[in-house]
Amino acid sequence: MVAHRTLVDVTDLIEFLERKESASGVQRVVAEVAPLLTREAMAECVILDRSRGVFVPLTQDEHEVLIEQGTRAHTTASRDDVASTATTTLQRSHNAEPALIDSDTVLVFLGALWINDALMMAARYAHSQGAKIVSLLYDLTPVREEGHTAAVNRLFDRYLTLLMQTASAVPAISQSSRHDFVTHATGSGYAAPPGTATGLPCGLTPQGRDLSTKPWPRPYALFVGTVESRKNHALAFEVWRELIERHGADKVPDLVCIGRLGWHASDFLRSFVTTRGLNGKVSLLTNSVADDELARFYAHAEFTVYPSRYEGWGLPVSESLAFGKVSVVADNSSLREAGGDLCVYFTSNDAAAMVRAIEKDVLDADTKSQWEDRIRSHQAAVTSWEDVAGAITKDLGDLQERGAVFPDVELGREYMLSVEQPPPDEGYADQFLDHLIRESLTPMLRQPRGDFDAAVIDAAIVGQFGSPQTWGYEISPGCSVTVRFTRPVDGPLRVLISTRSMPGTASIEATGPGGPEFTQVYLGSVITLAVGDGRAGEPAQVRMSITEATDSIEGFLGIRSFVVVADSDTETQIAALEASNEALRQELDFIQGTRSWKVTAPLRKWKGRGA
Repeated sequence: MVAHRTLVDVTDLIEFLERKESASGVQRVVAEVAPLLTREAMAECVILDRSRGVFVPLTQDEHEVLIEQGTRAHTTASRDDVASTATTTLQRSHNAEPALIDSDTVLVFLGALWINDALMMAARYAHSQGAKIVSLLYDLTPVREEGHTAAVNRLFDRYLTLLMQTASAVPAISQSSRHDFVTHATGSGYAAPPGTATGLPCGLTPQGRDLSTKPWPRPYALFVGTVESRKNHALAFEVWRELIERHGADKVPDLVCIGRLGWHASDFLRSFVTTRGLNGKVSLLTNSVADDELARFYAHAEFTVYPSRYEGWGLPVSESLAFGKVSVVADNSSLREAGGDLCVYFTSNDAAAMVRAIEKDVLDADTKSQWEDRIRSHQAAVTSWEDVAGAITKDLGDLQERGAVFPDVELGREYMLSVEQPPPDEGYADQFLDHLIRESLTPMLRQPRGDFDAAVIDAAIVGQFGSPQTWGYEISPGCSVTVRFTRPVDGPLRVLISTRSMPGTASIEATGPGGPEFTQVYLGSVITLAVGDGRAGEPAQVRMSITEATDSIEGFLGIRSFVVVADSDTETQIAALEASNEALRQELDFIQGTRSWKVTAPLRKWKGRGA
């Protein structure tokens, strides 16, 4: 038994269940491991309320439907019932009592933490409250492989920095992924947090399923995986083209590809459409395929292929073996961990090598039969979900506390909290110029936005935020934000924070050197926080709480950027104030130009509020 209070975040699983989608690799892991951790580690499942940035425990009934049933193998719950419960749970979280998070808390992330910036910010805040962070690592795909969107790459960089700075343990699903993480951390100047390699069991098995119905009218090979460039559908397509040219369409099985549409798969999709799937020899099923149907596809396949260029594990390889099918697999990353010596391997990204492997080992009936006999007779120990949960629980037993992070900041450098938005088509010069002015220059000092500021910002600005917005962070009444950094110079410093311009005011309490200070700020103005005196290299921090925002049209205070300046640097402080005044004037000009302002002018004049 683990001596601390353990919370397991299941946010992405619950949001996934609400969409009624079939379980992918990550969600299947969360679905199977989370209920086991609630028993082995005496853990409690929580979800993130995005509107407040707090974690909320599941009720017993919610846990039974979403965690014990959910999308686990052999669940008896219907997708509609599970999705309805997921929706109700997410709605309830907006007003529910948050989970207590303090130095006795261990917060475990099993899912796709890297794709959710709100979740990463909440993890940062939990760490600042003393919680120990544990995150199951899947792979380093955006680092090792091209093909993800720029937005995903940015989020993944922030995720890795979060782990390197705050995690007490980082177990990984494979030795390969763990090795990649240690290498990346070392290259980034960090000591990698400890963690075991859990391995993964087969996500889908034939046990307890009716597999009698053939799902396809002709012989076929199966390729299961998201349609994205890394999975290498384009290579499989060219291999099938070559096989048909060499042997004739009648001697080559169909290629059935099952997986949702991902990203950067245009080469494959273009070839697929223009050739009509090689005249019907290649088919693509992108709608959600239920587990029972997918099991039938595995059971009746001639063989499977998996030409992926990089993986954290390779569940389709394990699933293929569970159904007794030979899998032709690219030889890279973790795929030998998933397939052992029971798969046919070929040189990664080599079409000719894949063609030779298919011809030699699976198109030849006798050789394929020998491989199938070998798979059936293999008696080696198989990893179970209980093994995975046990490995993670063992990591929870000896966690080291990670101290607060005080990032290095550049004096006088303004850091923007928002993520830069994609630019419009350069053919529209007016829109492109507006984008450059709005997105590329900071609001107070009109400095160029830094390309690698996220690592500083995420560590320097920690608090309870609503979901990040395109302009920055929102802070609701009762919530707070702490600004912390390593002093760049000797002497007294100040932090200037630009706020989002909107009608209204907010009341704040600033806690730092010299005691608490209460003030009211106009939204759109600059907040000045005194940090006090100190020497370069020492940690510094100041805390700001929002006590009231009832006079704000949106009910919160929005912050856009911050800059650390010397107390004596009046020039920079004046420039920031002038920029905020200009923004407020523009806001007022806009409001006074609206029809409602003009219509209500007589009423305001009568009330003595100016026309």
